[in-house]
Amino acid sequence: METKSSLTKIVYAIVFTGLAITGCKKADSPAPISSVPAASVQPYTSAQQTQRANDQSNVENQCNAAMDDADNAMQNCARTRHSSAITVCNLSIDTSLASQGKITLNYNGNDCSNLTSRTGSIVIQLPYNNNTVTTWITAGAVAKLTFNNYKVTRLSDNKSITYNGFHSIKNVNGGGALQLLSGATILHQIRANMVITFDNGTTCTWQIAKTRTFTNAAGLITATVAGDSTFSTYVHAAVWGTNRLGQPFTVDMPTAVSYYTLGSVSICLYRPFTGVVIDYVPSNTLTITYGVDFLGNPATGCPFGYKFAWMDANNVQQHIVLPYL
Repeated sequence: METKSSLTKIVYAIVFTGLAITGCKKADSPAPISSVPAASVQPYTSAQQTQRANDQSNVENQCNAAMDDADNAMQNCARTRHSSAITVCNLSIDTSLASQGKITLNYNGNDCSNLTSRTGSIVIQLPYNNNTVTTWITAGAVAKLTFNNYKVTRLSDNKSITYNGFHSIKNVNGGGALQLLSGATILHQIRANMVITFDNGTTCTWQIAKTRTFTNAAGLITATVAGDSTFSTYVHAAVWGTNRLGQPFTVDMPTAVSYYTLGSVSICLYRPFTGVVIDYVPSNTLTITYGVDFLGNPATGCPFGYKFAWMDANNVQQHIVLPYL
């Protein structure tokens, strides 16, 4: 996750980012459990396990970057109604229907750091009833984001991810950047239903049920993400769907993922310092532990990256440590 250069942009981003990331139900809509007999499923190779871990990280991170843009647009348009004060390279913001709660983000080129190229659009819709728009900072307000061929291409290797689908984010207790900096706790509930297409033509589906809590301690802002569903043996389920290999999966979060988004530890911003995510597919459980050093041990300072571990075909545990980008 990359550090924002603008204080305002960081503060806006932390009160809306969500993936991760909408539209799916909670405990009454359980993750699909594989109907494939476990004995028929071949163990994943190291390369496939690495791909799983990268997919989990990359899909969510790029989605979060889009949420940053959306939050900036909504909070600025809430002030100016028909104009936005933010400037993002190769992003145009259509606010012609802002009076009806609709804002469209149109992407056409490289980001300001020349790390990725983005195309496609994201349509934001705030509640609009009786000619009145409910602002995002209102308690209980729900913003719906529709992704239309939103494609992110990493310029270093030309790898891409394309998003289609929608997110719905509820500002449970209300508030925004100013309230957070004043000491309030901001709680968002996230629901999503997405189809993700990779550069080789393979696809995966993601349904998301998470909460995201933002707190401020002496100017150090922390975001904490937790799974929001309970069913079967999963008590902190956050994501489920079908991966790019065509297998159903469920992501459980036994330990919430936390990271700093603003504060004096600038080098550590957006690097999770704690959290455990378990990716379940038939006979292939992958455990991702965030906030480790280069040896895979819990980091005592700024974390190096994350470790993912699994059992190989001989029932021997394997693990790989990857750095945060």
